[in-house]
Amino acid sequence: MAARSNDGLIRGLRRIATDMALRPGQALFRQDDRADALYLLEHGLLEISTLAADGRKLSLNLLKPGAIFGEVALLEDGSRSATAMALRPSRVLRVGREALLAALRHDPDLALELIRLTVTRFNWVSRQLENHALQPLGVRLARRVVWLLQELGSDDVLTMGQAELADHVGATREAVSKTLKDWKAQGIIEIGRGRILFRDRARLERIAAGDVPQGH
Repeated sequence: MAARSNDGLIRGLRRIATDMALRPGQALFRQDDRADALYLLEHGLLEISTLAADGRKLSLNLLKPGAIFGEVALLEDGSRSATAMALRPSRVLRVGREALLAALRHDPDLALELIRLTVTRFNWVSRQLENHALQPLGVRLARRVVWLLQELGSDDVLTMGQAELADHVGATREAVSKTLKDWKAQGIIEIGRGRILFRDRARLERIAAGDVPQGH
């Protein structure tokens, strides 16, 4: 969830934040780290991912500039439930826990906006869990691909390997490869090395909506 908030919240956070730069492949924080700050992404692209009990990676979200994140574990004084990794050169603003709590005590409007952000995030997570638990792989994959195309600003080309795509839907590479081959046979996509070209975006979106029976 690229949580976007109003200008007032962003201005309030900027007043008490410090600047950080990240290079591609650098982790801002890792799963199980102690939460000591929330962050505002100013520039770049971050991936939020988690590791399952069997060690399999699940890519949860891509964050773009304007995203505020890391507040849930911070407010409950807990540990990180996921890893935040830079995919491109990125710049983030860091707001430490004590600075944030002091600001919230003195600014009720800032506190209210942060509560709204947290509620929105919980609702988004609930929808993602429901989608993952109840939908077949073809629907989950189509929904994720449509979302990735939108988030990455592409109409018909997704530059991503099949193993990485499998991370986004919590499936094996083999299962994702089989689904992609089915889509290729239907004329929906073409598969290249590290890229997927979408020939029939409308049909893909019908699959994502659950309007196309799986296997047809």
